[in-house]
Amino acid sequence: MTFEEILKQLSEISASLENASLPLEEGITLYGKGLELAKQAIAALKDAKGKITLLTDELGKLADTAFSVDDDD
Repeated sequence: MTFEEILKQLSEISASLENASLPLEEGITLYGKGLELAKQAIAALKDAKGKITLLTDELGKLADTAFSVDDDD
């Protein structure tokens, strides 16, 4: 499931939970599903952050290498 799909489902669950006529047991079930989806979303964000950090580090290394100047000239 993509991050965007997770957010969409969380939004739908949130809207359902705001419905005052929702039976208690159904609300509890939806709340549990929402928690599981939130965990998935957090994991996806942590993964994305890790990838961005790696890419940024690689870019920094590339920039340091590309712009180093020899003093021998």
